[in-house]
Amino acid sequence: MRTNQQSINIDARAFDLGPVEITVATQAGPRILGYSRTHGAQLFASLPDTVIRHADAGVFRFLGGHRLWRSPEVPASTYQPDDSPVLITEDQAGFTVEGRADPDGVVKTLSVSQRGPYTLVGHSLENRGMRDVLVAPWAITQLVPGGTAVLPEQVEPADVDGVLPNRRLVVWPYTDLSSAEIEFAADSVELHATDSETKTKIGLPNRRGWLAYSLGDELFIKWSALHDDDARYPDFGASVQCYRDERFIELETLGPLVVLDPGSSTVHSEVWQLLALGDRPLNDVLASLPNAPEGIDA
Repeated sequence: MRTNQQSINIDARAFDLGPVEITVATQAGPRILGYSRTHGAQLFASLPDTVIRHADAGVFRFLGGHRLWRSPEVPASTYQPDDSPVLITEDQAGFTVEGRADPDGVVKTLSVSQRGPYTLVGHSLENRGMRDVLVAPWAITQLVPGGTAVLPEQVEPADVDGVLPNRRLVVWPYTDLSSAEIEFAADSVELHATDSETKTKIGLPNRRGWLAYSLGDELFIKWSALHDDDARYPDFGASVQCYRDERFIELETLGPLVVLDPGSSTVHSEVWQLLALGDRPLNDVLASLPNAPEGIDA
């Protein structure tokens, strides 16, 4: 596998959902290319020239923004190109974006709606093929570098005596835990999105419900379902993950692994929010975040 630069024009369609503006690719995906507060800064990365070439899959174009992949990460299936027109359907609640079936018959669909300050994003994998497929929905948001990603950790003891381990960190082989990009705090792991030409990826079970990315005055938060200890997840149980290199940083959430019979589907939901910090200290805002937005199930 290797990445390089290759130019492409991206056709897109914009949606005004009130407090936020969303841009969706029309000829690839499903992909959300842009997400910002109305007249606010754009944190989603734009990567029209960045591609992955793999002998067993072809050329996958990152484009940037938000995408739905399928895990486990097997390049022959994960990196399948999605450069085909998508079906966009609007209704009173919002819109859906459906891509074409991949070689296994798996169809990816994003559904987007707005509820007050929160954006609800559903991620569906449906098996329209002829055989069973093992998948986990994998929701990936690429953000511009320069800020800091925060992965909160469980701090409560795992047992009444407080003698058992209560957290797990998953590390990818190219990650240097001594690098300046990683910072361990009392209740979180932070990943700084620098321009260092290195790669870093870490993951952990989703015990707090949210991930966040702070850049300047902007704070992007996304919630997903808490880790289910009775379910099986990819990547040693890392149901939330963060990757960075010099071009972008990714906030990633995953649903459990499921075997999709022909005709069946699985859905993984996220809830997004964009905040302008103003004069509020970032740590105070993060400390106040609940495991899920009030009245909304992630």
